[in-house]
Amino acid sequence: MTRCEVLTQNICEVDADALVVGLFAAPQGDSRESGGQAGNGAAVYTASALEVENATSGAVSRVLATGDFTGARGEIVVIYGPEGVKARRVILAGLGAIDAFNEEAFAEVHRKIAAAARGSSIVLTSEDFIPETRDARWAARTALRVMLFEKTPVKSFKSSARPAPQLESVVWFSEDEAARGELLAALEEGCVCAEAMRIAKNLGDLPPNECTPQHMYETACRLRDAVEGALTGEEAARPAVTVEVMRREDLEKAGMGGILAVGRGSDVEPLLIEFSWWGAADRAAAPIVVVGKGVTFDAGGLNLKPGRSMPEMKYDMSGAAAALALVKMAADLRLPLNVVALAPCAENLPSGRALKPADIIRMGNSMTVEVLNADAEGRLLLADALYRAQRLNPAACVDVATLTGACVVALGTNISGLFCSSSELTAELTAAAESADDPVWPMPMGGRYRELLKSNCADLVNTGNQPHSGASTAATFLQAFAPKCPWAHLDVAGTANTTGADRQSTARPLPLLMEWLLARAQRA
Repeated sequence: MTRCEVLTQNICEVDADALVVGLFAAPQGDSRESGGQAGNGAAVYTASALEVENATSGAVSRVLATGDFTGARGEIVVIYGPEGVKARRVILAGLGAIDAFNEEAFAEVHRKIAAAARGSSIVLTSEDFIPETRDARWAARTALRVMLFEKTPVKSFKSSARPAPQLESVVWFSEDEAARGELLAALEEGCVCAEAMRIAKNLGDLPPNECTPQHMYETACRLRDAVEGALTGEEAARPAVTVEVMRREDLEKAGMGGILAVGRGSDVEPLLIEFSWWGAADRAAAPIVVVGKGVTFDAGGLNLKPGRSMPEMKYDMSGAAAALALVKMAADLRLPLNVVALAPCAENLPSGRALKPADIIRMGNSMTVEVLNADAEGRLLLADALYRAQRLNPAACVDVATLTGACVVALGTNISGLFCSSSELTAELTAAAESADDPVWPMPMGGRYRELLKSNCADLVNTGNQPHSGASTAATFLQAFAPKCPWAHLDVAGTANTTGADRQSTARPLPLLMEWLLARAQRA
């Protein structure tokens, strides 16, 4: 893990590969000096930028005088080897307008810093530019999470691939000596959160011939072993982290026809993985359950997808990857919560055994479903996993799925759809989304959408019987199987990965889920 240190004075005396200071853009039409000093109205200095300016006899103002840097949000300039500073580089980061600096801007700036940073050590002065509604602990956690994840490359199988350089040492500058312990804890949280995102991303970026349902199970076992290897003393004496798996025979005994039907067309066995962290003082306390869709490759079954979009169907297990990584994060931080990840995993392929349109299947809760489209398979997996979640008597349940193209049409590729049965849970998740810069938008379900799921020969159809409102009808389908507790469905079809030639996993909505768990742990 990245080494972290908190420094309370003399940033210019730290021997590091890079020292970062921020500058705000000058108010429009204002050429007067502000914030202690301004470069001819081109930028407003933060305290640390002013310290570097004085130590280097004006290196910052000389950059501003060129006009190449104005403090606009996302601008980056690197000053190499300035006299008066021990760091080999000074990175000037543009923060944009002060009155518009929010969580999104904070995250964007740190992504730009990470992209510009070279070498293995860095000094951050991010406490100079914290959004007004946040504190230093949030800033430390968020900065580390964003920067370390930004350094994660796409999984490469090139014969010439080399390990990407990583940040091995981070120094966090703070003038609050009394807060040193809290800040170190926050920096550790950021490192752990970034590592969880790397786990999810690396799973998503694997090719589907490697990332099979069995590989997902083996990953959960490796994560369990890593946690257990780090436990000491009384913690090591009790099994705080567990992995269980339901294979085909177990699924048949449990009547989970949805998972079995989706995996029927593949030679690869479908699985339901249960990965748990039992961190609450009371092991019997109701757990938080996160269900993640784990279709390790989705060809669409007999309703075959267009070939052009087929390569991106390896990301259809992103929800399961996020769920497993979330439990690892909870265990690494020893959160005082019971957290269970349920990952129903299968391949959705065409074959002589594959699920057919017009088939009727019986789900784990005994409801029957008429299949109108074999490519609406994710909800069948999730429905059986939600039935399993109900048996755990959860305090809250969230499912995560790359579920519908309709959600991408509605919200695009930056915002995930949030469907929720509880106003309180909606408020928790939207607050966590804002804190994590992992945005969601509340969407409707239930009500008249139920009319679109009626079948004349089964309890439900698996897809709406008209071409519109696909995201809401899918959520309404899941609602019929959701546990009797506060429940939410996150449709991340547009946000879990990027598309095109540079496609890669984003690990979303893991930042949102981690902030949600951290907030719950703080209350606990």
